[in-house]
Amino acid sequence: MPTVLITGASGHSGRVVTAYFLEQGWTVHAHCHSVEGAEGLRQFLPAGLQQRLSFSVGDLTQPEAVADYVGSAPQPVHALVHLVGGIRAGTPIEETAPEVLEEMFRLNVQTTFLVLRAVLPLLQQTAGAIVTVAARAALHPEKHKAAYAAAKAAVVALTQAAAEEGRPYGVRANVVVPSILRTPANLQWASPGEPEQWLSLEEFAAAIFALCTESGRGISGAVIPMYGKIPA
Repeated sequence: MPTVLITGASGHSGRVVTAYFLEQGWTVHAHCHSVEGAEGLRQFLPAGLQQRLSFSVGDLTQPEAVADYVGSAPQPVHALVHLVGGIRAGTPIEETAPEVLEEMFRLNVQTTFLVLRAVLPLLQQTAGAIVTVAARAALHPEKHKAAYAAAKAAVVALTQAAAEEGRPYGVRANVVVPSILRTPANLQWASPGEPEQWLSLEEFAAAIFALCTESGRGISGAVIPMYGKIPA
């Protein structure tokens, strides 16, 4: 069975993506930020799927933690799905502290760089796939999201660079760009009727999976908007 590394696996979207790959017969080596998150992932998954699940816990902003995670993965590795990230928004540029910009780059860009750096040599051996996640704000910048948009734009650039470096080995790398996902956290602030316009987690997972399979073999370097019914 093919093996995929999924980071951010204990989040709401990460749990659904992890379950989707396991349901399709893949082996998943998940990464969770905390022991509590890992336990939450186990509780979310049916017992019958957990036999093909392994995981690591740590801070992916640290090179040592990334090395431990990637080094403990079942071999060979066929795909990477990098879901780790974070958002801080709500202030104009002149009111945004430099520390917020640093945090956005640490969570979104540094983790992406470190994971790509560690996993690319493994994927070169299998002509594997990479999927990262950006945000609509990176393509259509919005007010009060400057630091977040800049960080996610850097994720796009890193992924497209990985696509070019991986091309001679058959490695492809793509970025999915959701607008608003139908997560429990987002549903808490939604107005009546809004969630029907959003992207479901199942649709999100299915698209990521397709990019990691032979069906997505011809796609690399793409930035794929996933806006649901929200206009581009």
